[in-house]
Amino acid sequence: MKTSARRQSPAPADVITYRLNNQMMYVPPAESFDQAVTFARSAFEGDLTGIDKSRISFSLNVLANGKQSSVGISRVAWSTIMSHLARYEIIDVHVQPELKVSGPPPSYRSCGSTENCEKEQHSSSHTSSTLHSLVPKRLFQRMISA
Repeated sequence: MKTSARRQSPAPADVITYRLNNQMMYVPPAESFDQAVTFARSAFEGDLTGIDKSRISFSLNVLANGKQSSVGISRVAWSTIMSHLARYEIIDVHVQPELKVSGPPPSYRSCGSTENCEKEQHSSSHTSSTLHSLVPKRLFQRMISA
């Protein structure tokens, strides 16, 4: 009697590689994005000490349409991506630039005349909408309320 052979998924990787500034370290695959940040901080203590966890991100290099591209790994996709990685696969660790906001937003400044206030409020809303599209929502709300 012939038994059907089921094709099984490969076992999840038991070790992967993090790369930061051309240095590489083996780490266990993290179960969550937050755990990945913890592992990265431990692996690259000298480079990531004092860096806020919100500035740390990850990406994979993939071959798509014959070209190599870097694809970021979002927080919500983390566990799915981890379940498909090969042993020793390389994940790049990135430190996002720190956003510097100098001075109060234009809406907090006093205006000398009604015309100046209207111009400033228009300018402020344009700047805010541009900034809002570039900054994650929760961070943008914290920046505006600060």
